[in-house]
Amino acid sequence: MEKEVPMRKANILNGIPLLFLMVFVILFFYGEVWGKDTDGDGWGDGIETKLGSDPDNPGSTPAFLDDADQDGLKNVEERDAGTDPVDPDTDNDGLSDAQEVGSRMTDPTCADTDKDGLNDFDEVRAGTDPNHPDTDRDGWLDGGENAVGSDPLSQISTPIHP
Repeated sequence: MEKEVPMRKANILNGIPLLFLMVFVILFFYGEVWGKDTDGDGWGDGIETKLGSDPDNPGSTPAFLDDADQDGLKNVEERDAGTDPVDPDTDNDGLSDAQEVGSRMTDPTCADTDKDGLNDFDEVRAGTDPNHPDTDRDGWLDGGENAVGSDPLSQISTPIHP
């Protein structure tokens, strides 16, 4: 006969030190994104410090050339768009944040705005619509058509009949 092993009751307090450690690590590495705004000017302390502004003075806002990453968006526009004011291409898709916020009207924080398998830059280069997953409206995603050599600009050309 097998000996029965008594089960220990789980102690919820055992996980609390690990939880605190995880929160500390997250805040340490991502604090500038989620960090506090000591002076209440709408700029997180980490971003203000990174851009040479005083995080304790509400009259001091980031103004390093007013476009620290030289992408064409002012720092306040970067903040409002949710982009990184010191990275000219926040989503690393090949289009600058200013191009995406301006004439392209794509999401500067997502490399593939329409989620069709082609990043926004490749869509612009191919002439497809980065805001519509099926530019030619033939029922096949642009990225799928492109991957198999079908023309995402022609309803006649599909992955079945390239």
